[in-house]
Amino acid sequence: MRSRRIPFVILAGIVAACASAKPHVFGEFNAIEPRVAPVQGERIPQHLTVQLAHPANVAVFYVVPGRGSTLLFPQDSTAAQYVEAGSHLVQTAQSALAMSDTSRLMRIPGGGTRQAGGRTGNRGALGRDSLPMPLFNQRGYLLVFASQQPLPYKTLTTRVAGISIPIDDNDALNTVIKLIRQTSQINGPWAAYASDYPP
Repeated sequence: MRSRRIPFVILAGIVAACASAKPHVFGEFNAIEPRVAPVQGERIPQHLTVQLAHPANVAVFYVVPGRGSTLLFPQDSTAAQYVEAGSHLVQTAQSALAMSDTSRLMRIPGGGTRQAGGRTGNRGALGRDSLPMPLFNQRGYLLVFASQQPLPYKTLTTRVAGISIPIDDNDALNTVIKLIRQTSQINGPWAAYASDYPP
C-alpha cells in the first residue's frame, strides 16, 4: 500500500511545482518591463510575442538548465533587434531553420528522405543549430533580455549560445544573463524576464 502512495506523492509534488511556477524577473525590470510568450500550437518556438513598456534592443534565448541556450531572436545579424514599446509578433531563428531544412530534403527510392548533401539524416543526433531540449521532468525557459544599448549578435551567438550552463534553474538563468552582460559590455539600464517553455 505504501509503495503505491509514493509515486502519487511525487506526482502531486511535480504538479504543484509546475502550477506554482512564476516568471523570473531580473535587473531594472520596472524600467523596461520586457516579456516574452510563445505562440500556442507550435512544437518549437518559431514565433514569439515580445512585449515592452519602453523601446529597447532585445535578444531572446531558449535556456535549458544543465544543457545550454540558443539565441532565438534576432534571427540573424541582419535582423533588427530594436523593438518599439507595445506587443509584437516576431519570427525566430528556428522558423528560418525549419524552412531551410524542409527545402534541403530530397526524395530517395522507397519513400524516405535524405539531405541534399547525400547523407541520410540521423534521427537521434542534434545538429549544431538544434534546440537543447529539456530532459524528462526538466524545464526550459524563454528568456528575453532588453537593453537601451545595442546587443552584438555575433558575440551573443559565439559566447553565450551553446555554452554549458548549471543544472539549477536560477543558476542557469543567472549564468546566461551574466554572459549576455559581459559580452555586450552593458553599462546602462537593462532588464530580463524568463518564463517556462513549454508553458
